[in-house]
Amino acid sequence: CCLLGPLLSPGAMAAVFLPGNLQDEATCSVCLEFFKDPVSIECGHNFCRACIIKSWKDLEMDFPCPQCREVFQQKSFRPNRQLANMSEIISQFTLRGAKGAEEDGLCVKHREALKLYCKDDRRTICVVCDRSREHRPHAVVPIDEASEEYKEKVQGRLDFLKKERQELLEFKVNDDKKTQELLVRACNARQKLLLEFERLQQFLRDQEHILLGQLEKMEKNIAKRQNENITDLSKEITLLNKLITELEEKIQQPMLEFLKVRRLSDDVKCQKPVPVCTDMKMHICNFSLKTVVLEKVLKKFRGTWKRTRGDLTLDPDSANHLLILSADLKSVRMGCRKQELPDNPKRFDTNSRVLATTGFKSGRHYWEVEVGASDGWAFGVAKESVRRKGLTQFSPEEGIWAVQQNGGRYWAVTSPQRTPLCLSQKLNKVRVYLDYEGEEVSFYNADNMQHIFTFNVAFQEKVFPLFSVCSTVTYIKLCP
Repeated sequence: CCLLGPLLSPGAMAAVFLPGNLQDEATCSVCLEFFKDPVSIECGHNFCRACIIKSWKDLEMDFPCPQCREVFQQKSFRPNRQLANMSEIISQFTLRGAKGAEEDGLCVKHREALKLYCKDDRRTICVVCDRSREHRPHAVVPIDEASEEYKEKVQGRLDFLKKERQELLEFKVNDDKKTQELLVRACNARQKLLLEFERLQQFLRDQEHILLGQLEKMEKNIAKRQNENITDLSKEITLLNKLITELEEKIQQPMLEFLKVRRLSDDVKCQKPVPVCTDMKMHICNFSLKTVVLEKVLKKFRGTWKRTRGDLTLDPDSANHLLILSADLKSVRMGCRKQELPDNPKRFDTNSRVLATTGFKSGRHYWEVEVGASDGWAFGVAKESVRRKGLTQFSPEEGIWAVQQNGGRYWAVTSPQRTPLCLSQKLNKVRVYLDYEGEEVSFYNADNMQHIFTFNVAFQEKVFPLFSVCSTVTYIKLCP
């Protein structure tokens, strides 16, 4: 056997197939692999050095042969260099013939057709391998059956992936459609806003022109009346000066002449003009009223764009029996047992929820909520007619639009499935914006104003802030 290597060329070696018994002679009976550093023990059997050392590792006396079970008093083995060379040559023949055997569908070791499949080792084997000690306890099936079973698994996985792809494609189409609709709505709103502001600006420019014209006309009239009054007063003063001078001259004359002057003075009367303030005061007051009206309109207009901060309190009449409200009705936590509370049609009898006392059916509002670090809270808004009796789910179909912390994650309670929220940091305080006419409920991280989620809702009735606590280790608090 040792001479086979030098006698055969590489091409001839690749074409030689060694019989199974020759391969067995070059195989260690412990590891069932070709010998590696083989040694011989006293009974003549051969093993890999590492295998025999491992077999005798924990023994101090009576060292048995792993193959024939003969017992020896001492650890004794010697290298078998010829067997090492033979094992090396046979392994080379085996490796070079393995490729051709695999291409022909034959077992590399036994040169038999690969008709079986070992499920434990996940590889094809021949009937000889099936009978060997290596595969005897394994689950072995015909290769056709294994192939069909594997095809079914692959087909099942393929169908699942196709379904997932189809769902994602449908989601993409629907999301793109909704996005385009939102963009169109935003564009229309933008155009409408620009048009309305242009009309408003034009109206204000026209009113400014009219009112300034009226004010300029009033100023001219006041100046004209003032000039007329000055002229009339100057004439009257001149006349009075003349009469005074004449009277001062005549007063020194005899009695008869003095009496004549007295009768003359009785005929003279001073004509005072109408004061400018009396005549024009009413016009100025009427004009001032117009500016007051403008101020009120502007204030009202500003109010429609201003978000008012809601000073909310919790409604004890709606609180579930398990919820414990603070004395100032600003925070809520969950107790360990039910409280004795009066029956109330507003009260949630099953779900651990509570509403705020204040609801909204118009305008823009916001409030801030402090949340506990642990799981088990949710909050948002709910329609006034939300079901209070029996077990109900958090969902838009139930008239609830909210976010929650559950299972160590944050979620937006959407339908048909919740939407996971990817946040850069843990929530401590959340700001809720409600735009009733704008049909939006938005949530923001109050610490950095990072946007969390927005619901688009066409509100049909009054809505109330809603809060839920379903764990005794967390809480919800309304911030001042």
